[in-house]
Amino acid sequence: MTQRVTLTPVEDMSPEQRNVYDKFPSNLTRALLLTRGSAAPHLALGASFTKGLLSDLDREVIVLRVAALRDSAFERLLHLHLAYKAGLTDADIEAVERGDLDRMPAGRAALVRYVTECIDEHRASASAFAALREFYSQHEIAEVTHLAGHAAMTAMYLASLDIPLDEHLTSWDRLAEVQGAPR
Repeated sequence: MTQRVTLTPVEDMSPEQRNVYDKFPSNLTRALLLTRGSAAPHLALGASFTKGLLSDLDREVIVLRVAALRDSAFERLLHLHLAYKAGLTDADIEAVERGDLDRMPAGRAALVRYVTECIDEHRASASAFAALREFYSQHEIAEVTHLAGHAAMTAMYLASLDIPLDEHLTSWDRLAEVQGAPR
């Protein structure tokens, strides 16, 4: 199969590109650098969720669910260790990825159902919203929706351009540190 895009070799990056890449050295960043100016803002948006309203655990549940729904090995690779760090177990992760709501606490099940409908139907139903509202504020639900959309867009971008997985795990710590977000 022919490679769809050619990622810029690190040694050929301009100083501006290298500055962005050094904050989050990954093939995702190299792919985003193919655009004229969205790499840094895209990465900054991703990092902004670390200082938002949601817990680390909720954020990782959302991203892992989107990764499963969009078959994004890349996003799963980037977030699996963060899911463990946030307190999810293998059984929790399997339930989230499969959408097995019966194996989750009620709040997490409502979250996974809502995210699933957002991604699969492009709009959560009134009942999914109402179920989630029992556990989350409207501000938190707005953040859930925004993060799910960001993760889905990232998965679509990576898949459509056939961006290869990184050989080594990339740390979010440097990007979070640069963005001022706690990790």
